[in-house]
Amino acid sequence: MHNRNFSRTSSPKPAPTGSSPTARWILALGTQLAALGLLATALPISPASAITIRIPRSRNPYRVCALELIDAGVGAEAAAAACADALRPRDISRCALQINRKTNISGVEALSSCRRVRRPKELASCVVNINGKSRTQPAAPLVVLDGCRRSLLPQQFAECVVGLSGRLDFPTDRLIATCLDPSDSVSQFDGRPAPTPPVELIPPPLPLN
Repeated sequence: MHNRNFSRTSSPKPAPTGSSPTARWILALGTQLAALGLLATALPISPASAITIRIPRSRNPYRVCALELIDAGVGAEAAAAACADALRPRDISRCALQINRKTNISGVEALSSCRRVRRPKELASCVVNINGKSRTQPAAPLVVLDGCRRSLLPQQFAECVVGLSGRLDFPTDRLIATCLDPSDSVSQFDGRPAPTPPVELIPPPLPLN
């Protein structure tokens, strides 16, 4: 009689965990990765190698500053020194370039004034507005540049000069002097000397014993 026990094929027993080559390879790889992670956290990372900031060439403010100053007629050495010394290099170069393009002032003279003021953008607007919008006898461009440079508020100063030129038939250089120092200009216009400030009274020194 045929024995059923011999006709049945016995199923293979599952291999123990970690006995296959693939499992051992994965386990070894995981151990190496964990070791590398611990080593990376233990090593110090310098700030320069941790973060790398790449500025596009077209947006680098110092590169744009140099290009604009050279375009305004400034020499390469002077442009390099001005851009390197500026806190906001593009403000300096835009100021010089705008004055040079819209007036008869050279880029070198414009740059000298742009570097000496706190508001180079307002300086450029001041010079351009007075030269282009003044309705009376125009002043020399360098006189306008000097007036805008000496003013603490160039934008308001330009509004003063341009506004007065629309109602008063005074030459522009006279209006510039008036807007810079109204009290001094009034004394010059009416022929009277400007009032002198009172002298503080100083008590005489005490006699020495």
